[in-house]
Amino acid sequence: MLEHINNLFKKVFNNEETVVFSIIIVISLVTLNYFAAILTPFIISIIVAYLLVGLQKKIETYNVSESIALILSFAVFIIVGAAMFIWLIPLIYVQLQTFVLDLPRLFNEFLNFVSDMPATFPDLVSADQISVFFQAVSSELSSITQNLVKSSISGIQSTITVLLYIILFPILVFFFLFDRKNIINGVINIVPGKREMLSKVWKEMDVQLSNYVRGKVLEILIVGFAAAILFSVFGLKYTALLSVLVGLSVLIPYVGAFTVTIPIVIIGLLQFGIGPQFYLLVGLYFLLQALDGNVLVPIIFSEAVKLHPVVIILAVFVFGSMFGFWGVFFSIPLATFIKAVWNSWPGTSSLNEG
Repeated sequence: MLEHINNLFKKVFNNEETVVFSIIIVISLVTLNYFAAILTPFIISIIVAYLLVGLQKKIETYNVSESIALILSFAVFIIVGAAMFIWLIPLIYVQLQTFVLDLPRLFNEFLNFVSDMPATFPDLVSADQISVFFQAVSSELSSITQNLVKSSISGIQSTITVLLYIILFPILVFFFLFDRKNIINGVINIVPGKREMLSKVWKEMDVQLSNYVRGKVLEILIVGFAAAILFSVFGLKYTALLSVLVGLSVLIPYVGAFTVTIPIVIIGLLQFGIGPQFYLLVGLYFLLQALDGNVLVPIIFSEAVKLHPVVIILAVFVFGSMFGFWGVFFSIPLATFIKAVWNSWPGTSSLNEG
């Protein structure tokens, strides 16, 4: 038994590079686990800079020099960021504030609707089930109230932190974009010894990540705008807030679409009641989700991430439990990274054969 374990260990760690690479992975995982909140502005800045590199390369295809393409890419980032900061974020904030103020009324309307369900749908819901539901809701209200008080106390500190991030964000993006070659070379030089496996992993990940990140941004924009048009046509309340949530929900495969559907259905139900308008709204929304999953995603990600849906869902739960929001956000890239490491690891082929 010990001999088999020893042989397996020698196959897995068969040279110096595999040992160094394993240490790098462990250090990176520990750093993300304990310092993800602190590193948030750096992570977001790296993602945006990575997107801008793709835009820069696209601009260079029109016979534009690298320096001019860099300046134009950063100018696009500043213009889009300013538009969001001046128009979209205040609009979302106002609608979020309105939603919070409307919560007591919405909650009462929801309770009234639930109370009427035994009379409206006697075959589906009984009075005993409704009473059990009300008991569960009342037990949860106290904990929700306590969490709201804690959140309001820490709100001032969070606001100061967000303002600091807003100031640092464009500065970090500027350095990650304009000085990325020196930063990458500096990181590579830290790794001792040969870097053959690291180069293989990076080449595969660069193609996968570029397709995934840029594809996800495109999907967010298309789905978000489509949802905004749909909600605006129906006059649904909190259109901007719900549209942003629908757009961002594509970041969490499968689970995100299900989660964001709940507030849309509840708000639509309370606003329109059970009738043709409500059914049409929900039907068109489900059509949008179906088109996203069956048409848009295959077109955008045809060459991006080749992972089984079960693997993707497992990655969402595993990395989400390990690293929180960033684990969910990077679940597919992390799963792709594991796949790339497995394909590039020396001795993997012999392990598969054995």
